[in-house]
Amino acid sequence: MKALTLEEEILSGKVASIYLLYGEETFWHRHLVEILSKRFTGGVETLDGDELSWPDLRDVVAQPSFFGPKLWVVRNAQTMFSAKEETFIQSIVPGSCIFMSATSKENPAPKIFLELVAKLEGRVAEASSPSFSEAMNWVTEKLTGAGYKVSRDAAETLVLIAGKSMERLNHEVEKIQLYVGPAHEPGGRMVKQITSSVVLSCVSPDPEMHTFAFTDAICSKNTARALKELEDLKARGTNPILIVAMLTSSFALLWRAKECSLKGVPQNSLAGVLGVHPFSAKKALEQSKNWTFGELERAFRLLLDVDEALKKGYLDPDLGMDYLVMNLTRS
Repeated sequence: MKALTLEEEILSGKVASIYLLYGEETFWHRHLVEILSKRFTGGVETLDGDELSWPDLRDVVAQPSFFGPKLWVVRNAQTMFSAKEETFIQSIVPGSCIFMSATSKENPAPKIFLELVAKLEGRVAEASSPSFSEAMNWVTEKLTGAGYKVSRDAAETLVLIAGKSMERLNHEVEKIQLYVGPAHEPGGRMVKQITSSVVLSCVSPDPEMHTFAFTDAICSKNTARALKELEDLKARGTNPILIVAMLTSSFALLWRAKECSLKGVPQNSLAGVLGVHPFSAKKALEQSKNWTFGELERAFRLLLDVDEALKKGYLDPDLGMDYLVMNLTRS
């Protein structure tokens, strides 16, 4: 189960007695606790898995609260799962809940604990980054839930500009609400609409988005435009190592798009195969025609050499970027 699905379930009123959330998207570890906490009159108690033993946790969750059902949140739960244990949790005070938060990429819980969660009708969810469509749907539901009308273009523009980080998207959605004001006009008749122009007016671009025009010029082998965009990146103070990383990512996408083309992958399926937005998939397919596999291999070697030289301080950053442009765009 993904954290997105778990959020929908909790908001619908379905609350389990035990949760295990693992994954590196920290937004979900905070956000799910926030929405769960509103449902427990006994309050929230946060425990640290780095300092907590299973016997201690068993004692805590077996004690009823005078103020009513309680939510216990165990941060750094991955540490607890590294200890040998067979009993884990025997019982939970009726109506109360345990939320185990593990920020490890992989699920740290052993099979016996997962079986216990299933027996208690609990939930195990992954806090991972959403797909593009999932991020769009989340933005749309968040704003419509607050009473606004949201165009599809607006949701798409927001994700394209801000990226798929849930922390970032949540922050930008809050900014949009402040920018637009209350969802309803005085008198409650008119519902305010969020359009792409509203998004463009108040959403700050993801720092990586600044490199898009530059990488696009490089992948199109347009030297003059690449040099012009590079000057803009230098003026913004963009980190050269970030530029190299973004170029490497772009060339990797070209390679995969070229492979898909040779395998006969239909264009309407390309975005799903590549795991990117349809616009990016179409662009990558078009640009991949400018490159042979041999040229792409040389580009990767060049990027690797420049990256290593920059990190070791052997190469002046400005000269290194100019060198990249001239060599990558050379026909």
